[in-house]
Amino acid sequence: MEVKSSRGASLSEAKEILAKRKEESEMGYEQTQALDNSERFSKTEAAKAAKLAEALVKKGKLGEEAAIKIVDIRPENAATVKAILLKERIELTDEEIEAILKEVS
Repeated sequence: MEVKSSRGASLSEAKEILAKRKEESEMGYEQTQALDNSERFSKTEAAKAAKLAEALVKKGKLGEEAAIKIVDIRPENAATVKAILLKERIELTDEEIEAILKEVS
């Protein structure tokens, strides 16, 4: 299989991509499991998830990967946002975190 492009994708986007692929050809075990998990855990439509992630990136300090994780998890409190951003080593003010929470709610 040839890699045509590489970029981050939310669970919702992955679900759409894998569902389309399932219609086109037979999928392997890993792809089937990924589709099952994305169907189970995605919380929004792919187009809405992409717009939301893009909006979070445009606000400033968040990279694409962090924004996608926030969109996938849809945190409900500041502690969850901080936990998501811990790996990225991104520090935000309480006001910035509140803005993120309002955006994803």
